[in-house]
Amino acid sequence: MMKKTILLGTALLLSAAPLSAATASAAAPAGKAPASGIQAKAKQGSFTGAAVERAKDGTLTLHWQTTANLGPVKVYWSQSPDSGWKELARTYASFGGLRTKDPNPGSRVYFKVKAASGAAITTAERLLPLQGATNFRDLGGYKTADGKTVKWGKLFRSDELAGLTASDIAYLQKSGLKTIVDYRTDDEVKSKPDPAIPGAAYVRNPVFGQSGSGTDIMSFMASGEFDKMGKPGDVLTAANRDMVDSPSAYVKLFDMMLDPASAALVQHCTAGKDRTGLGSALMLLALGVPKETVVQDFMLSNKYREAYNKAAVDAMVKQFNLTDENAIEVIKALMDVRPEYINAAFDEMTKKYGSIQGFLEKGLGLSKDEQAKLKRMYLE
Repeated sequence: MMKKTILLGTALLLSAAPLSAATASAAAPAGKAPASGIQAKAKQGSFTGAAVERAKDGTLTLHWQTTANLGPVKVYWSQSPDSGWKELARTYASFGGLRTKDPNPGSRVYFKVKAASGAAITTAERLLPLQGATNFRDLGGYKTADGKTVKWGKLFRSDELAGLTASDIAYLQKSGLKTIVDYRTDDEVKSKPDPAIPGAAYVRNPVFGQSGSGTDIMSFMASGEFDKMGKPGDVLTAANRDMVDSPSAYVKLFDMMLDPASAALVQHCTAGKDRTGLGSALMLLALGVPKETVVQDFMLSNKYREAYNKAAVDAMVKQFNLTDENAIEVIKALMDVRPEYINAAFDEMTKKYGSIQGFLEKGLGLSKDEQAKLKRMYLE
């Protein structure tokens, strides 16, 4: 059994003042949420945000923010976001955070911070610590416009899964993954098939057919015909409009999402940023998450893919011996996510259906009753 920590030991307290690099980094400044965390509308004496970040050595740092000094708090952990909580440490809300060893290495871990008043918040790592995927993320923790929270551990998004290691597969199996939704084309799947994950159903759900803007992008990249892609960002702006115009894959996504047996569900493509980015945005919007928050989640791919993107750009510049600055910027734009990409999808929804809500109802056939069911299933 893990020994509980009051001040020092398995878990180290974070004070609001910076600590030495040998112990812990400073907690997030008051009122400012960590980059991959969540921020909620303030309530009297409540937690307003929380996040978990993993260091290279596996150490976990929890950050939280409150509207007032809530006094002593207890920190709990569990392999499930719904039950089985075990006490990890006791500290003070005013400290703003906690550093701890991973209480259960090799498994998905959730944390709950709870004050004596009953105020509490659940949090987890946004990015799953997998060796073979760089952009596998949990969509939990985001706040809706009416103050509810997207449940952790139910809805995930990712890049390609072909590189998953045996330990990655075991990690995902233990996390309760039930459904894998693959948006890639036949050629992509043939080149890098998904590994089987015990307990998880695999569903082919291509966003693009064997022709169209999506396959044109892949063809141009493979042949180095960057001059056919126009200005930097043009092709992905157009692709986002096209995905709204041909949304059958997302209709199927919501059919699965409405089935309780499908969760936990992960949707993925190759980079986990464009096809998956729109699918994730639609999920969050249907649950009532504000558009601004949805865009912030969309943009996180740049953070988690930064090293991969730089290496990929450098490799293509070398492969095709590129010196043309426009071609290099086109490649960078293809590897990035940018607000104008997802906003192009939102604009297309408004143009064709009057609003994003109109697209959900008419473009995807998602009735108000079905949206209400989704909120009952995935919000708390």
